[in-house]
Amino acid sequence: MVLFLGIMGGRVFAQETQSPMLPAAFEFVQRILSAAGSPGTMSVSFQNISVFPPDLQETVQNAIFTSVRNSGVQLVQPETAIAQTEITFSENWHEYVWVARVQQGTTSKLVMKRVPRPEHTAASRSPMMTVRKGFVWRQDSPMLDFAQDEKNLAILEPTQIAIYSNENGNWRPRYTLSITHAAAWPRDLRGRVLLSGSQVTAFLPGTRCNGSTSPPSLDCGASDDPWQIDQGTLSAFFSPRRNFFTGILAGQNAGGSVLPFFSAATWQAGDTRQWLFTGTDGRTRLYQYDLASPAALFNTFGSNIATVHSGCGSGWQLLVTAPTDSVRPDSIQAMEIAGREALPASSPVELSGAVQALWTSGKNNELAHGIMQSPATGRYEAFTLTVNCGQ
Repeated sequence: MVLFLGIMGGRVFAQETQSPMLPAAFEFVQRILSAAGSPGTMSVSFQNISVFPPDLQETVQNAIFTSVRNSGVQLVQPETAIAQTEITFSENWHEYVWVARVQQGTTSKLVMKRVPRPEHTAASRSPMMTVRKGFVWRQDSPMLDFAQDEKNLAILEPTQIAIYSNENGNWRPRYTLSITHAAAWPRDLRGRVLLSGSQVTAFLPGTRCNGSTSPPSLDCGASDDPWQIDQGTLSAFFSPRRNFFTGILAGQNAGGSVLPFFSAATWQAGDTRQWLFTGTDGRTRLYQYDLASPAALFNTFGSNIATVHSGCGSGWQLLVTAPTDSVRPDSIQAMEIAGREALPASSPVELSGAVQALWTSGKNNELAHGIMQSPATGRYEAFTLTVNCGQ
């Protein structure tokens, strides 16, 4: 669609003092006109394939129109223009990327401008909450996930589920339930274990196990059943040969799909259903109301997230890992979503190792279960996280 918009000079100058992207728009236009040889007439059209806020997109488009006119070039319809310019607002992991294709007869040229994402001053507010970490269990052998109630602790390992009982506040080993599987596990193995009374359920790539803690039993078989991501409102299909979800959703969101992701969270904010997915491309996408298109995109989250219903602030907080690798210490911070922005709600909790898993848990989604591995000792630790009001 070709847009033509008259703008009062005073309005443009007022916007220029508010947005650092406007000088970038002016420089972008000068590059376009240089590539086009400063034509007398030009058409300009826009396409947005990024998560570019609509108000900011409008501001940048207006600045581009004004810069073209101020350079002595008349904006006209494509059929009468000497040069036709198609501008695409794109992005990569770290920045916006503006691409202009300038067409003159049979000659086409590309002009590209990289623009840093603007910092939001609202995100610098003082954190008002505290994330509390509680120790559960530590061992030398790998742990994938854990589940617990007042009587039992179930540790999911690559070859078994270890069951412990609570004796005077300490976990004592009771027995193990062996996991059988036909296909070899992927290199970066992930899993999910759930406890409901005496019933135990484990999800692993291409495998599902159902059993009981009393009497002890476990039956495992090949399965492509979706994994339960939170406490029953979000489930998705896991790749049987990789370490991420395919993007095809099930449960309440059956029929919906997003890009492949490592972890996800969903919660209700007033009358707005919100979803967050940490994509395998390193970008986290926020959806609001529906899954048609993302409302915002974040590049500073790690691959593990979980929601916690605390009653503080808006009622729900996101627990977000840092964008680090799997061999360095990690951190977890509580965030809140305000509109399309992610605002810090707590100071980061520094951890001694990298987070391997993070899941929403508790009867009322009031805590998260985490697994981390220490790079210094190689040992695995299971822990819980809660969000408390105040610092």
